[in-house]
Amino acid sequence: MNPWTRTVLALCLAVLPAALPLAAEKSDDIAVRVEILGDVVQVDAEVRIAASKQEVWDVLTDFERLPQFISNIVSSKVLSRSAGVVRVAQTGKTSFGPLTFEFQSERELTLAPFEQFESRMLSGNMKRYRGVTRLEAVDGGTRIRFHSEAVPDTAMPLGLGRALIESETREHFHEVRREVLRRKNPVAGK
Repeated sequence: MNPWTRTVLALCLAVLPAALPLAAEKSDDIAVRVEILGDVVQVDAEVRIAASKQEVWDVLTDFERLPQFISNIVSSKVLSRSAGVVRVAQTGKTSFGPLTFEFQSERELTLAPFEQFESRMLSGNMKRYRGVTRLEAVDGGTRIRFHSEAVPDTAMPLGLGRALIESETREHFHEVRREVLRRKNPVAGK
């Protein structure tokens, strides 16, 4: 696998549990901004979900079941839990045109229930990764605000890397929202 492609895909995986992405709502209401500054890739995303903070939190932190509703996560396993800190190992795969790529990560997440969680990569396909996902109560629901900074292990073409990361981040938040709404209203979600 091309090293820059592996790095882009690893970055996409990193944003998934944070991160953090539809049910009857349009995709243009998910704001995603990707900036590549030197060797640092910054991702900012925001989405509103018509559900309580607890309902959103319950989906975002359902690490063991992420493969059931996040399309490019193959496995997600909690390695340990203690006093608001969770270690999670994940593998996944994604397609880019006719090619399919596999990736993995181990992350430590510090949880402040129903408010935010911070994530840092312990091992995986990047030199460094840190992210934070915040939940805000808003009129009629919850706003998720996500920010991450990553240093890939290799350089990547700016245009292609930015477009792929943005697309994967947007799709991730679509999938998260769809699962939140499905759990909130199981009859309508079928």
